[in-house]
Amino acid sequence: MFPGLRCLGVCALILVNATIRADEPVTAIAFAPGGEQVLIGSQRGIEIQSWPGLAGVESLRTELINVHDLQFSPDGKQLLAAGGSPAESGEVEVWSWPERQLLRKLADHSDLVYRVSWSPDGTRWASCGGDALCFVYSTEKGEERVRYDGHSRPVLSIRWLDQHTLVSVGLDQTVRHWDSELGTHLRTLDNHLNGVNDIAIHPLVENQGSDPKKHVIATVGEDQTVRLWQPRIGRLMRFVRLDSVPRCVIWSADATGLLVGCNDGRVRIIDWEKMESTTEIEGGVGRVFELALDPKTNLLLVAGEMGCRKHLLNSKPNSVSGR
Repeated sequence: MFPGLRCLGVCALILVNATIRADEPVTAIAFAPGGEQVLIGSQRGIEIQSWPGLAGVESLRTELINVHDLQFSPDGKQLLAAGGSPAESGEVEVWSWPERQLLRKLADHSDLVYRVSWSPDGTRWASCGGDALCFVYSTEKGEERVRYDGHSRPVLSIRWLDQHTLVSVGLDQTVRHWDSELGTHLRTLDNHLNGVNDIAIHPLVENQGSDPKKHVIATVGEDQTVRLWQPRIGRLMRFVRLDSVPRCVIWSADATGLLVGCNDGRVRIIDWEKMESTTEIEGGVGRVFELALDPKTNLLLVAGEMGCRKHLLNSKPNSVSGR
């Protein structure tokens, strides 16, 4: 057994590389289209490195003081870089890819932008921030289409449930389902007992047809729980309580597990049908802020307050959607 690894079930993780950066927190990571590069965001800016070799390629000339999220469009032709200055301004930069030209910068938020998300068809994208607001923009012109102000406290994550609706979560302890065309509130899920840190949409949701019972999302919160929901019918399915606060969550593409990064520096793999932890690993980066899994190499990239580390998932390949 490898040091720091506690295997509880069907899969295991093995540390295969030393820390990428250990001198500062890494708050955003994203694999570039093609899978040969990875973008790493921090207070230093945005670094582009080779993948999986992790050799420096160049830096993206971002003007963001803090980088909190990096998201490529579904067609891989644009990149959203989100962040800003706490309690002062929230900004989103739109870059062309692979040309790496800044197309526009939007600064409608009055506090940090924590997350951005592309619509399934790539024609719109959404942002959420510390000012408790969510926005939806058109991709073509960068114009504001919708403003949603249903949250009462900072909004920490946002995802498209489908082409017409979004789900957002925040420090007000709620999961909110709302219309992306009109900005109207559809329903609130409020079973969390503290702030909600992140959300992940079931990777197979687009293939589930119109049956609302098959549309499943996962959320993680300050109440130390991972919860599963059917948001279209407003139903909490089940939950598991962890021994540390979970900060981020991603799904496996085969829908068999959830990967959860926690405050104690561990990554937990959870069987979502049984809602029990099957594997734990010491991430080696302090508090975990971000997770990204490369389906080609089966390598998990873990980002946190002491840099990044890559780990090998040595069971059958699992890929992760939406992050």
